[in-house]
Amino acid sequence: MYKLINVFRRLSKDEAVIYRCFELIPEQGFVVQSADRINLPVDMEDMRFHERQLWELFCEEAPDQRGVPSASIEEAIAAFDAKFGN
Repeated sequence: MYKLINVFRRLSKDEAVIYRCFELIPEQGFVVQSADRINLPVDMEDMRFHERQLWELFCEEAPDQRGVPSASIEEAIAAFDAKFGN
């Protein structure tokens, strides 16, 4: 089982990123499945795409198969950023 946690980071006054994180239950640990960049003005079609992609990725492959679980959500985000150059 998994618990979805969205973590938001402001990049500028016009841009943010949403990290799509999962907590592993009962195993413990955190993984980041994806990160979505949001720009102003917000396009609702883009938001629907991000949401659809979240669920497609989740159903295609278990979140803990996409990356090594980390002890904290902060470590999981740092590992994701290092891997994808964010």
